[in-house]
Amino acid sequence: MIRILRSLSVGFLLGWLLLAALGLGGGVPGWWLPTALAIGVLTVILSTVVTGLSSAAGSVLRPAPSDDAIATAEREGRLHLARVVDISSTGTQINDNPVAELQLVVATSSRLPYSTRTRALIDQVRLPQFQPGNVVVVLQVKADQPAVTLVQSPPQSWRDKVADDTRVGRMDHAPEWVQEPSTTRDARGILRIPAAVLVLLLVVGFAARLYPVRAELAEILAGASPSAVADARTLRLERAESTLDPARAQEVIDDLVAEAGHTSFTEVHLGSTAATGTVPTAPDADTTDDIDWRDGKVTAREPSLIQPSGDELPLQTFDAADVDWAGLQGLADRLPEQGGFELEDAPSVTVSVPSRTFNEDDLPYQISVWGSGAYHDASVTYDPDGNVISMNGGAAGSEIAAWVAAEQG
Repeated sequence: MIRILRSLSVGFLLGWLLLAALGLGGGVPGWWLPTALAIGVLTVILSTVVTGLSSAAGSVLRPAPSDDAIATAEREGRLHLARVVDISSTGTQINDNPVAELQLVVATSSRLPYSTRTRALIDQVRLPQFQPGNVVVVLQVKADQPAVTLVQSPPQSWRDKVADDTRVGRMDHAPEWVQEPSTTRDARGILRIPAAVLVLLLVVGFAARLYPVRAELAEILAGASPSAVADARTLRLERAESTLDPARAQEVIDDLVAEAGHTSFTEVHLGSTAATGTVPTAPDADTTDDIDWRDGKVTAREPSLIQPSGDELPLQTFDAADVDWAGLQGLADRLPEQGGFELEDAPSVTVSVPSRTFNEDDLPYQISVWGSGAYHDASVTYDPDGNVISMNGGAAGSEIAAWVAAEQG
């Protein structure tokens, strides 16, 4: 599992590096990269720990066998006498008791004696029982493998065998039991994974990172400039987050209408990532509430800070169902060219009831687009059919500046 995760994360990281070099680093959920890096670091740590544990003098500290495990091993012929050839300290203590490593000669009834090593947490009181030359009881973990666990409290019958032994205690040495190499596991007992599979997993991780930007990569392979493709993608991502995106704009309005309980509005403001709708408190009320929308949901509804008064009453509203919300993005896209300057942020659009003083054509609503740059700002107001009602601002020589100059005579 560690090597599988490592191959996937390395492939993903290589894909990220490639896209970073091409300027296409965006386009995937924000958690992908930190998750991939975390998996990579975790697999390195785990593989280091596993390697260290599996190579620690060829022996592993196993928990003391339970009475049931000892009884089962006795029935299956896996309890044996063994002679302690050597005992050494590992430098580890648990509850003031040492973890010792023992070299043993194990005598079995099913095969010739063999040498092996094991580790055990030994009670200090019992240490004298496990000194070199002493005979002890061990539990063979598996009948076809040499690994054993020290039985520090054997059944009485086996204690008697230790006391009566005249054979095992004389065994100074025996050949090591060398296992046949496994076709499925390596020398450390770790499952073998073919190199081809690991390479395939690396490719999968690499492709998983490239998949979200496959269209942009196809453009680059077809000869498009990477920087131009990256800029175009950034713009698309910004639009996708904007409340002016056609699908998002309708989603915003549907949420505002659901909160209001009706479709009558005095104003709807759509910004880059947030929106606000101003609605009558009730269908026939002369007071208004502001409904805030952000991050895919309505976040607040509060009384408007400035309430209608004077000639603003009785309230005039427009029906949200009459507005072409999907068409607002097109009007916003025209502003940089009309204003003659580059916008620093995405433009905002406000749909509102026209002022009664200047609403000579009796329009149900008007659409105002506004944006700003480093040195200029500009706004254009349209009627429901997309015809210009007024323009303001703009850089010198721009369409908006020319319109303003003509209007001023």
